[in-house]
Parts: sequence; structure tokens; C-alpha cells
Amino acid sequence: MARKGNPHQSELFEDILLSRTAPCVPALREAVASWRASDYKGITDTTRELLNYWFFTDHLLSTGKPFKYHAAQKEAIETAIYLFEVRNIRSRKALLENFSYDNKNIRLPPYDDFARYCIKMATGSGKTKVMALAVVWQFANAVKEGRDDYAKTFLILAPNVIVFERLQLDFGNGLIFKNDPLIPRHYNVWWDMQYYMRGDPERSSSAGNLFLSNIQQFYDRSESQSDKEPEIMTAMLGAVPPTQKNEISDFDDRIAKLDGPVMVLNDEAHHTHDEESEWNKFLRGLHARKPLAAQVDFSATPRYSKGALFPWTISDYPLKQAIADGLVKRPVKGISHIDEGRSSVSNVRYAGFLTAGVCRWKEYEKQLKGLKKKPILFIMMNSTAEADDIGEWLRTKYPSDFGGDKTLIIHTDSKGEVSKGDVEEARKLARNVDQEKSTVNAIVSVLMLREGWDVQNVTVVVGLRPYTSKANILPEQAIGRGLRLMFRGDLSGGYTERVDIIGNKTFLEFIDDLEKIEDFQLDTFEVGKDRLKIITIAPDPEKLSADIAIPELTPILTRKKSLADEIAALDVQKIKIDPLPLGSKDSAGAKKFMYEGRDILTDEKLFERQYEIPEAQTAEEVIGYYARRISQEIKLPSQFAALAPKLREFFEYRAFGKQVNLGDPLVVKAVGSRLACFVVLKEFEKLLRELVVEEKIPELVNSGRPLSSTPPFPFSRLTLESAKTIFNLVACHNDYERDFASFLHNAEDVSAFAKLPEQFGFCIQYTDTRANLRNYFPDFVARLKDGSYWIIETKGREDIEVALKDDAARIWCSHATTLTGNNWNYIKVLQKDFEELGPERFEELALTNRRGAFFSG
Repeated sequence: MARKGNPHQSELFEDILLSRTAPCVPALREAVASWRASDYKGITDTTRELLNYWFFTDHLLSTGKPFKYHAAQKEAIETAIYLFEVRNIRSRKALLENFSYDNKNIRLPPYDDFARYCIKMATGSGKTKVMALAVVWQFANAVKEGRDDYAKTFLILAPNVIVFERLQLDFGNGLIFKNDPLIPRHYNVWWDMQYYMRGDPERSSSAGNLFLSNIQQFYDRSESQSDKEPEIMTAMLGAVPPTQKNEISDFDDRIAKLDGPVMVLNDEAHHTHDEESEWNKFLRGLHARKPLAAQVDFSATPRYSKGALFPWTISDYPLKQAIADGLVKRPVKGISHIDEGRSSVSNVRYAGFLTAGVCRWKEYEKQLKGLKKKPILFIMMNSTAEADDIGEWLRTKYPSDFGGDKTLIIHTDSKGEVSKGDVEEARKLARNVDQEKSTVNAIVSVLMLREGWDVQNVTVVVGLRPYTSKANILPEQAIGRGLRLMFRGDLSGGYTERVDIIGNKTFLEFIDDLEKIEDFQLDTFEVGKDRLKIITIAPDPEKLSADIAIPELTPILTRKKSLADEIAALDVQKIKIDPLPLGSKDSAGAKKFMYEGRDILTDEKLFERQYEIPEAQTAEEVIGYYARRISQEIKLPSQFAALAPKLREFFEYRAFGKQVNLGDPLVVKAVGSRLACFVVLKEFEKLLRELVVEEKIPELVNSGRPLSSTPPFPFSRLTLESAKTIFNLVACHNDYERDFASFLHNAEDVSAFAKLPEQFGFCIQYTDTRANLRNYFPDFVARLKDGSYWIIETKGREDIEVALKDDAARIWCSHATTLTGNNWNYIKVLQKDFEELGPERFEELALTNRRGAFFSG
């Protein structure tokens, strides 16, 4: 494994291999998975409501695009909640003692007075959103639950100016809490938070306060030394900004005066490994003045200089998984037979690699033009002199692409500092390179942009310098600025973005270590031979006759805020069930009882949500348990007081077919039986689902939004050409979709059809089995020659959710028909039935659909 030519890097690499993940992560991951399966046992009603809203409810952004927190974000906040709220782990010592698999070799931290967790998330995988989730969780519990151990004050710390400016875009004026689905709508009544950016004056008092600053603000005030870690990047992007004469910098004093504990969120926290650093000294000093509820460190690479991960890491989302999940670009190595030229002149020595990088950039420019995206070429050199030489070479050799201000050269002096006259302009250009108005196509520098510079458009990296452990640089950091997605949330998983890595031998050896650290193999391409091809799906102006307009209707479903009156009005005598047995054996009754045509012991999904309850002494105990369970399932945490009397009435007067004495021991046993549990949960959940979601009469927003309004988008999966679709290609996610698209293309009675792209934004609202409002995105739409329209779902398998989507789609079509006068229909075509029937015309599907054979619609 060691590399003879780079001993320092090989030592770092071997240390990292010994600790691919932190010591607490494996056991924590298993514990959290088990806790999740138990329906989050042990959390507050507020936390339960938030988890349901964040992760089990569908969201649409103001742009109409769907939004969903990904699995790593979910696991990160779940783990923090589990440790803090369920297990009450409030120190690193307790964390290690309970979850570390390597207690013998773990040194306990010298300072351990408050909860400290580290969340490791790959570059570009959305750790800022986890920060926001943590803020809402803590503040909501402090306010709604009245918990004095939860924070209402938050301090977010950035290591340098560029990270501060990035975070300011999200947290300034609380923008992230307004744009992202973080706060349930009815929470807005009491959500009272002030957002202070560095330098902001004090404002009127509020229930909560969020402060964002550079850690150096506090160093400057104490006249302490700045961050000990040397950073060329900090010279250019201002990691140690001096406090301006007129700048207000008393955040620590203000925080100390506020009520309740503080939560500290450290971004790019690999700077914080030294317990004696000024950063950590400040936080310990703050804790002495104002207790910290918790400190949460965030980093893609939370490692010591020797490579080991911080032992207080609680969640690990590695680059390998982020690439597999499509949350970051896929790095692809360029394999070449290029040799370095025998010259001391850098543009001669590296001419082959540079030319290859430029050619690759030109391929990207051509392919991305239709998508209105501009690629960036990023070149890393050994020295400032080489960077200047290569920058001028680009400008001279390729003036139309890289001439003048189209190439950004980041200059540093002999001390590694950017010339004062160039700093502000360099920062401005570096911040804006992704914007459409930016002229920059290439960046040349000796800098290793380790953190904070969130460039999305880097598509080609040319590395012409080695890295050693002395520089404290990891392979992921070397390519980190090229990992962020160019299209971000604009895609539905149909396109794999990539960043191409081209470099000399020493640089590619360094990238090879990334494969070993992450335990995966990077894709490769042969430089000069393998041509880039990005498939762009876009409306074809030559095929407007195949355009289809889909009507827009107002939502017909909304969730009620309060149900107390409706619950009080429930007539339990109208609940239709067979009387529950009194005095029979619990197990025998449960096995024989049939409900809604299902054997209760074979209804897998329902019983997955059940668990044993202890034998109760009174009926009230059991009724209280049922009321809590029903409240949890339907997400009505505030309705316990209204539910309990109705459950008591149900058992006393209806459940057993006659009035019973709830104090009778035989009745208490029957009320607590598994059979009674199943029946009461199912019946009341069914009743409450009908109450919790209110149906409204839809209105027509417009008679039809055409598919031709869909913006162009990239795609990496199966495609099909057809003159019957408005798009240049039919974008299919699997073989069955392509087969079905081919059928629609060949069917004589189909005049036009389209695979509905998520970018178009058409969805149908429905309620799931937990009464959550969800968004269903159908697969196809078709217009037949008889003038009828069809919404089509292609399915390879069935589940409980599918039936709910079917009902919602049929209802939508009925309303669309009434409001537009056009005939809208819905059909679901199962793969097995489609293959058995082998239809040639769409009317065959419609006929079998009406007869109820083969297809359910």
C-alpha cells in the first residue's frame, strides 16, 4: 500500500485505512435503526410531529418542484435526537462508553462538560440543511414542550469569510426556514426567532435567537492568536478577518444574557480537533458563562492530522455512498499516455495534460449549452510562477475561450498571501463563477480549495502537483470543489453528473488513495478517445402537434389543525364490528378473528407496527395507551384528551356488543388483549383519517399547461425516439417503461403521449395510511384519436400505497373532466398483465380496464 515516492502521504493513508469510520458509528447506526423500527419510542410529541413532517410528508417548493430530505440527512438528525433525547447522552465520555467498539484504544477527552457530537457528511451532501433541522428540533421542544434543557439560542460558527458568506445566504433573515419544509405551518403562530449576522446590532427581544459569525470575531476581541492551522486559502478568502472599527462584535456578551442553554453548530469542523485551540477555548469559556445544550461539529473530513476520525463522530456519510446515491458528482479519472515534457517551462512540461483538459472542457461546453449551464476548468499548479505561466498560456493560446477575464489566476506572494489590491476582486470572482453573467471559464492556482467555496460548475480538474501529509490535505479535499452538483434539485435521478480528473502521475497516485480510503473504484475514460455525451431531454418545436396540455386544479385535500369538536361528536355506536369475546383465550381469538377480508396474523404491514404491551391493572391504563398510539399513528399529538373519553365509551358500550363494567378484571383483560388492540387501533385510525383530512371542491387554475413548457434537462438512462411525443426523446427509467412507451408509439389509436418528467411538476395529492398528505407523480399521459386523455401508471408490483394513489388519480380525472369538458381517465397497467396481454391498440387496455380484468384503474 505504501508509495515509495511519497512516504508522508502513504503514512497518512495507512492511518486512515485503520479507521474507515469512527468507533461509535457502527453501534449507533444499529441502535438508531432499531429505534426507528419501534416508531421512535421515547421522544416528545413535538419531536414526533417534526419527524413525521420532515420525512413522511411530501413537500413541494414554491417553484413547484418536489423536495425530499435524503437518507443521510435523516439519519444524521435522527442520531442526534436519539442520543440527546432518548438516551440522554450529554458527554463524549458517555458516548464512547456506550457505543465505541474500541474502548481500550480510545483516549477520553480532557474537557467534557457538555454534549458534543460530530456529523460527517460528504462534500455537497447537504449538511447545512441538517443544521437547520437541529435548530427547529431544539427550539420547538424548548417552546412547545417547555423543556429548559433544550436551546432557544443558536450560535453557528464558520472558519473563514467564504464559509460565512455561504451560510449567510441560508440563515440571513431566516431564509432557509422560509424556503425549506422545516416548520409545520401551524408552528408559525409561535415561531419567534431573530437572525443576527456578524455585525448586526441588537434588535427587539424574541423567544429565539440565531447568531452567525466567524470564530475569529471572538479571537480578535480577546487579542488571541488566530487559527493555528496554516491555510493558503485563508489568505485569499479571508479566514481571519479583522474586526472593523464600527462593527458590532459582542455576540458572546449578548448570548450570555439570554435565557436557557445554547446550541453551537460548527461548520467545517475539522479545524476543531485541537482541544487547546483558541476555537475550543472560546467555546469552553462561553459554556462557563452560558451553558451549552450541545455542540455539533459538521465536516466532510473530521480527521486528526494522523488520519483518524474524531471519536465523537455519531453519523458517517462517506463520499462513496454520496456518489452512489447521486448526491454529488461522480469523479471519473482520465487515463492517458501523456508524458511530461523535458522542460523547466511549465506550459511546455505540462502541455499534453493542459491540452487534454481544455479539449475535455470544450466537450462539456458544447454538451451543456442547451441546458444553459457553463462548465469551469480548474487547474492546480505547483507554484505561483507556474500558475501565472499557465494562465497566460491559456489566454494566449485560446483567446476566445480563456482570454482576458475569462481566466482567473489566484496570485499569492512568497508568504502565501494574496496581494491586498487583488483580494476583494478575487473573492468576488470566486463567489460568482457559477452565475450566468460570470465571464470566468477557467481558474488556475496553487490553492487547494479545501472548504467553503461551493462551486457547482467545475466539470474538469487538471491536477499537476503532488500533495503530502505535511500539507494536511486529503484526497477528498483535493477534488472537493468539483463534487457539488451542477443541477442540484432540478433532477429526478435520471442523470449522473460527473467531474473529470486529469493529471500527471503524482497527482493521480494521490487520487488513487481516495479509492482505497473510500473502498470503491472510480470510473475512467481514455483521454482523447472517449467522447463526452450528455443526453438532453427537451421539447421539440418541430413536434408541437404532439403537445399535450394538462389542466391545473386547486388542491382538494388539506389537513385540519384541530379535531377536538369532531372527535367529541363521534358516535361510537355506529362502528361496525363483530363483538369482541369476553373470557376467551387471547391467542385463539386473535387467530380466528377476520377483519375487512384479511387474516389479522398475515397482514404484514399492519403487524409490523404493533408491539406488546404489559398486562394492565385497570382499563384506564390500556385506554391511555391506545389513545397515545392512535395519536402517534394519525399524527395528532394534541388530541389525547379528546380521544381517551371516546375510547372509554367504545369499550364500555360497543366493543363487546353490550354494556360492560370496565372495572371487572375479566373486562380489563379483554380490553388489553391483542385482538382488542388490533380492532380499536384500526377502527379509530380509519375514523380519524376521514376527519383529519378535509376535502375541498377544486377549482380550475387554467385549462391546460402544455408539456412544451418543460425546461430542458439532462438524462442518463434509457431513451426512445417517437414522433408522437413533444420531447426529442422519451426518457424512461427502466425497461418496462421503455417497452410501454414503444407500445404507445406503435398503437394506431394513440395520437400523442409523453413520459411525464418530474421537471414538469404535475402531481396528484393523496393521503397515505398515516393520513399524511403525499404527492403522486404519474408515469405517462396520452391523448387518443377519439379526443380522450389518459393518465397512466406503469407498475411492476403492488403495495398498499398504490391503491391510495389509484383512488386519488381517479378522483382527479373526474374533476378534470367536469371542469374542462375534456374526457380524462386513469389506468394502471401492471407489468405482468401487460406482457401477458401483449396489446397492439390502447383500446384493448381501456376495454380490460372497464371489465376489471388484467388492470386495476
